[in-house]
Amino acid sequence: MDDKDKAYTKEFWIGIGVSVITNLVQAFAMAFQRKSHLLNDKLALELRKNSFKRPLWVTSFTTFLVANIIGSIFSIGYLPIVILAPIGAMGLVFNAIAAKIVLGDPFLKKTVIGTCLIVIGALLVGLFGVIPEPDHDIDDLIRLYKKPAFIAYFSILEFVILTGLLTSHYFERLYHQMESATLQPNNIGKFVGKWVTMQDLKKYIGISFGVLSGNISSQSILFAKSGLELILLTVVQHKNQLNHALTWILLAMMIVTAVLQLYYLNKGLQFTDTVILIPLSSCTFNVSCLFNGLVYYDQWDRLRWWQLLLVMLGVTITICGVLMISWRSSTVNTLVEEEINVVNNITSDETTRLIGNNKNTPYT
Repeated sequence: MDDKDKAYTKEFWIGIGVSVITNLVQAFAMAFQRKSHLLNDKLALELRKNSFKRPLWVTSFTTFLVANIIGSIFSIGYLPIVILAPIGAMGLVFNAIAAKIVLGDPFLKKTVIGTCLIVIGALLVGLFGVIPEPDHDIDDLIRLYKKPAFIAYFSILEFVILTGLLTSHYFERLYHQMESATLQPNNIGKFVGKWVTMQDLKKYIGISFGVLSGNISSQSILFAKSGLELILLTVVQHKNQLNHALTWILLAMMIVTAVLQLYYLNKGLQFTDTVILIPLSSCTFNVSCLFNGLVYYDQWDRLRWWQLLLVMLGVTITICGVLMISWRSSTVNTLVEEEINVVNNITSDETTRLIGNNKNTPYT
C-alpha cells in the first residue's frame, strides 16, 4: 500500500491531468491549422496568403507550440515511461474527434474501426518500443557517437531523410505547377498524370512530409536527451559539461531538428488530413526512436524478440487503421475537389467571356 501511495503522488496526477489536457489542445490546434490551409486552398492562387499572414493559422500554431512544450515538460518530469504510451494513444482519439468537430469529417463506422486500430497499434508500439536508459556524461556520449555502427546507421538514416525531403519538395513543386496550370497533368506522362490523380498526389506528398517529420522529431528527442543530460549534470551535480564542443553541438542540433520537425509537420498538414497524417507521423516517430536507441545506446541485449514482434505488429495495425480512414477520406475529398473544380471552371469561363468582350483590357 505504501508503494502504491508513493507511485500515485500529487505530481503524478498533475502530470496525467496536464498531459491529457495538452494532448487535447494540440489535437484541436492541428485541426484548426488544417482548416486554415483548406480555406486558403479554396481561394484563387493570386489571393492565397502565406501561413504567417493568416490569423487562424498563427493562433492555432502558437497554441499547439505552447501546449507541446508544457505537455513535454510535465510528461517527462512527472510521469513514468509506461504511462506515456496510453496518453499518446488518447491523443490520437482526440485527433479524430477534433477532425470531426473542426473539419466536419464524417464519423462513419470505418472511421471508428480505423481509429480503434490506430489506438491499439499506438499502444503496442509505445508500450513495447521504449527501453529505459541511464544517464550519461560527456565521455559516455563521445564514445557512443564514435561507434562505427552508429556512424554507419546515422549516415544511412540522414541520406534517406535528405533524399525523401528532396523528392517530396520536387513533387510539391510539380503539384503547384499542375495546380497553376503551368504544367498540365497530361504533359507529365505516365509518371504522374496517368497513374496518380492530383488529389492522390497531394495526399501522398502530405504523408511523405508527415513521415519525414516523425523521423526528424525522433532525432530531436535523441539530441535533446543527450543535451539535457549534460545540462542537468552541470546544474544539478555541478559537473561542468559546457566546456566541450559536443555539448553545444548537441544543443544546436536539438533546436534545428525541433524547428525542422514543426516545419515539415505543418507542410504535411497543408496537403493531407489530420486523421491520416498524425497517426503515421506518430508511428514513425515511435519506431524511429526505438531503432535510434537500439543503435545509439547499444540496447540490443535488452530488447526481447517478442518486444520487436509486438512493435512491428503495432506498426502494421496502425497502418491498417490509417488505410481504412484514408479510403474514406479520399472519397470525401474527391467530392469536395469536384465541387471546387466546378466553381473554378465557372469562374474561368466567366473571366474568358469578359476578356473576349473587352479586347483592350490587359490580362493580369
